[in-house]
Amino acid sequence: MSLLVVDKLFSGRKISRHKAAAFCFCLAFCFLFGLVIPHPAWAADQPSKELQRFLETLDQQNTRYGWKDIKCGGIPWEYHRTTRNHHPLIFAHFGKPSGNCILFLGGVHGDELPTVYLMFKLAHYIKDHPDVVKDKCIVIAPLVNPDGYLSSLPTRVNAGGVDLNRNFPTRRWHPEAHRQWQIKGKKNKRYYPGPKAGSEQETLFQIALIKRFKPQKILSAHSPLNFFDYDGPSSDLNSFEQWMEKISREANHPLKKFGYFPGSLGNYSGHERNIFTLTLELPTSDPRQGGEYFRKFQPAFLKFINLPVTGTPPYTRLLKSNKS
Repeated sequence: MSLLVVDKLFSGRKISRHKAAAFCFCLAFCFLFGLVIPHPAWAADQPSKELQRFLETLDQQNTRYGWKDIKCGGIPWEYHRTTRNHHPLIFAHFGKPSGNCILFLGGVHGDELPTVYLMFKLAHYIKDHPDVVKDKCIVIAPLVNPDGYLSSLPTRVNAGGVDLNRNFPTRRWHPEAHRQWQIKGKKNKRYYPGPKAGSEQETLFQIALIKRFKPQKILSAHSPLNFFDYDGPSSDLNSFEQWMEKISREANHPLKKFGYFPGSLGNYSGHERNIFTLTLELPTSDPRQGGEYFRKFQPAFLKFINLPVTGTPPYTRLLKSNKS
């Protein structure tokens, strides 16, 4: 900006040429500074160094299990929490948040290895097939328990020794969780519910996803009990059961009403919050079976995504026109 232009800008105003020149200098400095410093939005498009290191660590671990067909990069992962061992708790969401949201969870227990493969594979499938999303929102948290998964010997519990599927703050957690663990579980450390309800970052992570995205449907993958289990709105449980019986036949996978425990996801989301909650128990925890399991259950995943549900929790119900 020339001083002549400055003179025109400040014509009729009592301002010295020195002040005008200083003003011009400030404008030029701000312009150049803006070019040199990257815009925060650009930086947000790239994984942080911490996240990048974590994804590289996962790739190395996944390669050990023979999962050469999946890479952790290329997915828009987010994280806002870390574990006791400072591992990011990652998730990705596809589509736009709406009243039609499905949440997928894997690796809740760190030694249930193929569940991790399934969720990473599903994330890549959805990224490569955007038509699956359409008017939906799909959220995938492929590894809820990275501390257990990345342990030298993978463990069911997290780094704090807590079973994350016994740690949700369900209504009767305080009077029942430790009593059941001591009596029925015989104080088996694999099922320790934690010092208090919701004590673990991994539990709070799942709760945060439920609160943020308000899913109508949740699928949590486990192993190796070999069945489908379900919880959901009591008023519509018969319809959900009929749908599950059909899916069970098509997948040639047993359907079992396993019940729920104090602090379990099925109790927290399905029983107490009327979210249609499906537990997929794979036949084994053998990581070599990951590819086979994805091929077997991919049709069930897609049918669950397309299962027509209306309303938002706790007022969800199946649409009666369901033909899936």
